[in-house]
Amino acid sequence: MPVDFLSHLQQHWPFPTELPNCTLVSTCFNQAALTPEFVADCAIDLPKAASKRQAEFLAARLCARKALHIQTGLAGLPTQQENSRIPLWPAQSCGSMSHSHSLAAALVGDCHHWQGFGLDIEKPLTHKRAQRLAKSILTNTEYNTFDHLDSTQQAMYLTVIFSFKESLFKALNPLTGTYFSFHDAQVLDLSSTASGYACLRLSKDLSVDWPAGSELEGQFSQLHGSVLTLVSIASHS
Repeated sequence: MPVDFLSHLQQHWPFPTELPNCTLVSTCFNQAALTPEFVADCAIDLPKAASKRQAEFLAARLCARKALHIQTGLAGLPTQQENSRIPLWPAQSCGSMSHSHSLAAALVGDCHHWQGFGLDIEKPLTHKRAQRLAKSILTNTEYNTFDHLDSTQQAMYLTVIFSFKESLFKALNPLTGTYFSFHDAQVLDLSSTASGYACLRLSKDLSVDWPAGSELEGQFSQLHGSVLTLVSIASHS
């Protein structure tokens, strides 16, 4: 029997606090099972890229299409901006997509309630890789916390920090148009990677609305063995 490319598109809420007026959909996918016939049935144009990238792209957008349909009642997809990797969402909607290895997810919200989201999925780092990457990702304060953890805690701590900073970039870069690096933000209140919550603080001015010192709330969880982080930005109205 052939193996399906996609598992069930699941609407659920894996984070500790559910947010109103938004929908999250995730799925597991099998890159090796992607066929031209399935791609044609999906009616989604894939990028000219390696099969791995095409599989990730397709799985994330199938999650987005399902989430948009649940959220708005309409069929739709985010489109790609020219010369940019930032997706353009249908009118009155905003969202974020992510994928890692065999897992993909998308979050869609109502623009009357939300300015934007950053959603990120990361497979946990090994301790060896965490040691190698730590100083390129962590601020001095974060590194001091990292340095006092045991090897297992270090790997998970760095995975969560890395994922949060990816989520933060996805949430704020479309709103500010400003690039910022790992050292331009700090994840606070993450002494325990079991809490499910963190606070993120900017160390760089991104715009008039987002100066250094601005703080945002974040949530995190685990899904099928991967770390999942979310940064959400409420609407001003």
